[in-house]
Amino acid sequence: MSNWFLIALIAPILWSIVNYIDKYMLSKYSKDRGVGALLIFSALSSVIILPFIAFFYRSEILNISGIDFLILLFVGFLSAGAFYFYLKGMEMEEVSIVVPLFQLIPIFGYFLSYFILGESLSTSQIFSSLLIMSGIIILAIEIDEENHLKLKTRVLFLIAVSSFLFALHDTLFKKVAIIESFWISVFWQYVSLTIFGLIFLFGIKKFRREFFSMFFSNMGGKILFANIASEFLYILGNLSNNFATLLAPVAVVLVVSSYQPLFVFIGGILLTIFLPKIAVEKITVKHLTHKLISILIIIIGSYFLYSTSN
Repeated sequence: MSNWFLIALIAPILWSIVNYIDKYMLSKYSKDRGVGALLIFSALSSVIILPFIAFFYRSEILNISGIDFLILLFVGFLSAGAFYFYLKGMEMEEVSIVVPLFQLIPIFGYFLSYFILGESLSTSQIFSSLLIMSGIIILAIEIDEENHLKLKTRVLFLIAVSSFLFALHDTLFKKVAIIESFWISVFWQYVSLTIFGLIFLFGIKKFRREFFSMFFSNMGGKILFANIASEFLYILGNLSNNFATLLAPVAVVLVVSSYQPLFVFIGGILLTIFLPKIAVEKITVKHLTHKLISILIIIIGSYFLYSTSN
């Protein structure tokens, strides 16, 4: 198995843990009040890694072209925007439903890498992408108590927007990183994300109020600890994902995240049974069968996409 695959696999494992931490904070704090606070904290947390990169690459940080610098600033904005729509989706739906919908990312990644990086996929890989899409559509269908079917259009739209922004983020990052260097690109990407965090904090009153209200509440200590843990795992996942995109085509690296829904699916069952205070998922036979079939279709499509990339 290629080194890039093992590196890329680290990301979905860590992100699946982050998903449940985010869901816990959104559900335990207060509905419709935590998105702005978590967005700001996530953006500002990027500053943690900056001193370390600056120390080891201090002689190279300023050796970047103006165009690449502007692209990386835009990449930071894309990351913040993608995270915002992700949180909005997590607010209204179960983790095991939201996360598999993010397999739209490799689909968007294919088209974006084709037009921006000149990468392409074979006919069999395109077919595999369509198979992944079919699994996503099945998962996005809601089954109510009377067994009526309804497409979850709102959450599908939110995650589709988030997925597009994430895919564009990864594609543009690679475009710059193959010209400049990986760590210099990471540095300026996180500088941008920190800047946007400050803009959100001081420029958007609603977000600022949510931020200070959350961290000065009686749950402030727990929320702060959970946020720090979440951001640490998220950054590690991002670094492994970004590094993997330098070793293989963007669309193929992104599709490795298709294993994340499986980790989330298993985690949701275990948390519901043993730690329901952290997360509760629908685990009736009907709902588990629905989710499992959809996730298996997505994983099968991803397997074919990965196998045909070698």
